[in-house]
Parts: sequence; C-alpha cells; structure tokens
Amino acid sequence: MITLELVDQMRKRTNCSYEEAKFFLEKHNGDVLEAIVDFERSKSSARFINNDAKKQVNNLWQSVCALIKKGFETRVVLEGNNHVLINIPVNILILFTIFTSYIVIPLLIIMLMLGYKLSIVKSKGEVVNISKIIDNVTGNGLNKDPNVQQQKQEITVASEEQQNNYNEMTIE
Repeated sequence: MITLELVDQMRKRTNCSYEEAKFFLEKHNGDVLEAIVDFERSKSSARFINNDAKKQVNNLWQSVCALIKKGFETRVVLEGNNHVLINIPVNILILFTIFTSYIVIPLLIIMLMLGYKLSIVKSKGEVVNISKIIDNVTGNGLNKDPNVQQQKQEITVASEEQQNNYNEMTIE
C-alpha cells in the first residue's frame, strides 16, 4: 500500500510530482529507493532523447539555411543575341515558378524555342548550359553534323520519289 508519507519522501528527494511519485512507488511495491532510481533513470533517458531531437532539428535547420544560401549564390541566366535578358538567383525563380507557374513555364519554353540560351551559373563560376542539355535530349543538337544533314536530305528526296509513284528508291 502506498502511503502519503512514502509519496512525500520521494517528492522531497526527487522534486517529482505526486502523480510521478505514486506511479514509481506502485511500480516498485512501495520501495522508495528503487522508485527513486527508476525515476532518475527515466528522466536521464528522456533528457538524452530530448538532446538528440534538438541536435537533429538543429542539423536540419543548418542544412536548410545552407541550401537557401546556396540558392541565392546560384543564378539563372537567360541570354539572347549577345546580351543578358534575365540574371536572377535560383530561389527567386523558384518562388516565381511556384506562384505564377502558368506564366513562367510557358514563357521559358517559348524563349528556349526562339533560341534564347538558358544557363545556371554556380557560385564558383561553373556554368551549366540548360539549352544545350535540352537540345541533346530532344535530338536537335545531333543534326549539326553536315554528313547527317546530307543523309537526311537524300532520304527526303528518296521518299519524294516514292510519293511520285516511282518504284525506285536510292539511298547513298
């Protein structure tokens, strides 16, 4: 049986609440020493877990801050006819894209189709040419070789002859 004297004795020694004292005393069948040891063990592990959580939150916050800083150092550049049309930080472009995506995305696509060059300039001066990457992916950059263009013209001529009801097809 847990008495008020046992609860008071545990509270004096540990500065715990009545509820905590009652819980630990009942758990240890009224043994004050075991209840105090268990109470201190549970409080120290809770502090350890709390410190780990604080470290994880702090590390996450530092990572987010570093990412935001890097976003302001990295710039998006849109060039056309030997002059820079747009030169803004990546973070600003991301915000514009989030809030006005129905304007920004089609505008960028139109600019790329018109021959403007889109590139990303990193903080150390490294340039990533997005226009060139898009040309390579879509295949527009592969037809720059004159031999490929000549073969393409010969295939076109051969297909025109076939359309004029010729039975011959010559590919050189």
